[in-house]
Amino acid sequence: MSSPDKIVRSLIGNYSAVYIAWATDERIRRRGASGGVATALLRYLLEHHRVDAVVVPRQRVNRGLVYGVWTVVRQGEELERFSGSLYAPTFGFAKVFDLALRRFGRIAVTAVPCYVEAARRLARLRGRDQAVFILGPYCSNTPDAYAVWYALKRFHISADDVVSVSFRGSGWPGFTSIWTRRGVVRISSPVFWDSGFGQYFYGRRCFVCTNHTNVGADLSLADPWTLPPEPFMKLGGATLVVVRSEKGLRFLREASEAGYIVLRGVDPIFAVADSVLIKSTARVFADVKNGIVLPPGVFTILREAAYVFGRALALREGAWPLLSFYHRGVGWLLSLALLVDEGVGTRWGRVIRGIRRLQSAKGQEVVRMLKSDG
Repeated sequence: MSSPDKIVRSLIGNYSAVYIAWATDERIRRRGASGGVATALLRYLLEHHRVDAVVVPRQRVNRGLVYGVWTVVRQGEELERFSGSLYAPTFGFAKVFDLALRRFGRIAVTAVPCYVEAARRLARLRGRDQAVFILGPYCSNTPDAYAVWYALKRFHISADDVVSVSFRGSGWPGFTSIWTRRGVVRISSPVFWDSGFGQYFYGRRCFVCTNHTNVGADLSLADPWTLPPEPFMKLGGATLVVVRSEKGLRFLREASEAGYIVLRGVDPIFAVADSVLIKSTARVFADVKNGIVLPPGVFTILREAAYVFGRALALREGAWPLLSFYHRGVGWLLSLALLVDEGVGTRWGRVIRGIRRLQSAKGQEVVRMLKSDG
């Protein structure tokens, strides 16, 4: 095992291969959060009778509060209604998943790491572990139900008018689309997430979690942030796929051979996003031992402090106007902190700089490969 491979495994967990992939159906690709691979693959599994049911969350909106309720889907064409990410809490997973285990032979589920862990435990308890296939997105945190309410106020949208929210879609990196009784409002997805919505409206459990890469899934899925963005913006999106099981690799290849997805192998270093490094770093304001690989740097210490104070503001609706200004200042300070880490040469700074350089060099190889594909 090479030294770079050991480093990657220490950060993202065990894997057998890493791919860049996208749905061949342009509509699915552009409606998805990042390439539509989850929707296309699950559709293949249902339409080719590789699974009998898929367990996914369905969005609900109540006066600007957004949440999800878990449900079972059995028809492939229905899955497009569930495309894209759901940045909100979900309810009823254990009940629905247990029902699916009892009623259906083979089940697929797409879920964030905490639900993946629950699914694995429940499946083992029922003696059905081999009957379950899991797609798991990378997960920085799950915003609470009030996060959208904050964002609506931030972007001057009446919560009472909101009918539905699409957090990702319309290409890559895409737009957050908010449907109201008066029409639709589209906001760049990165702008929406970085408004404070994705930084302070989540609890301590997400803060201390180190399972960012969803190690319990058969396939872990991520945005291709570590690759040159231009080809994927033109394509309308792509998904970085980390293969963690034989079943995952088999289903992935079958879907590619059946024409549901395009699959291209890439260097595993691309699976190490900046967020992976952050989640693998020791905390200063919390005692976290499992999954820690790196000592803290100036950037991570400041980021922790920013979360602690920002979370206090997020919990008080009257402080939300101040939170917007606070977050802008934090962004400037974090940029400066990263420069300090790299300039002083802290271990954290050396690691992130080395990984970024390697990704930049190998990224051009991926661009040439995609150009040769036409």
